[in-house]
Amino acid sequence: MGQLSRAGYALYAVSYDSIEVLSGFAQKYGISYPLLSDEGSRVIKELGLLNHEAPEPIAGIPHPGTFVLDADGAVRSKHFYPSYRERDTGVGVLEHLLGLGGARQGAAQEDDADGVTARAWFDKDTYAWGQRVWLNVELEIAPGLHVYGRPIPEGYYPLEVTVAPIERVLVGAAVLPAPAPFRVAGLDEQFVVYDGRVRVEMPLTFMIVDGGTLAVAVTVSYQACSATECLSPASMRFVLPIAEQPLVERPGAG
Repeated sequence: MGQLSRAGYALYAVSYDSIEVLSGFAQKYGISYPLLSDEGSRVIKELGLLNHEAPEPIAGIPHPGTFVLDADGAVRSKHFYPSYRERDTGVGVLEHLLGLGGARQGAAQEDDADGVTARAWFDKDTYAWGQRVWLNVELEIAPGLHVYGRPIPEGYYPLEVTVAPIERVLVGAAVLPAPAPFRVAGLDEQFVVYDGRVRVEMPLTFMIVDGGTLAVAVTVSYQACSATECLSPASMRFVLPIAEQPLVERPGAG
């Protein structure tokens, strides 16, 4: 069996490399979970995962991704990228595919204003070329207050998380929970709001080599209101460092 992780999951990796190549790769980088050899890509082809657009010298490489199977071997979910250049981190697989929350590998920064406390961190404190790292922003909203979500009437300000552009870093759309309906006495507008604890996640894909340590500027904007009054729109700014990890040689490369 594979190495057991939290909640009893087992992890396996499949590659078209030979057993000898994978064995050397595992020893070199201290990989303890099983690496399965599909030399000739028979299973990769049967599953429709062969990437026909990958250039030499990596022609025949499969699309990177993950299958999640249950105890009976049935596929419960799958997630794959069209480009061989993009891939999830191990922490990202645990968080977003297996639903095992709580990962906080990067150092968190915290700020507060107008009854709202915000923390921001990356799920991994390093990046590598082609990796998708998740930015996490968690808000604690004081009792009796809420912040607005979307859709929102004109003249009000929704909760937003934005990242300042960095060359060759692809910033994906923010993932927010569903807001709750909210009515204000005497107003005809329809509102949706967040209260209590709110978690926002945003994927960043690093298509950069030799970038060193990057400073990622994150802005959290919102308007805090009670049932009777609204405070002025506010924002918090975080600058999160993330370091480049050493390039790992692909099995069979060179």
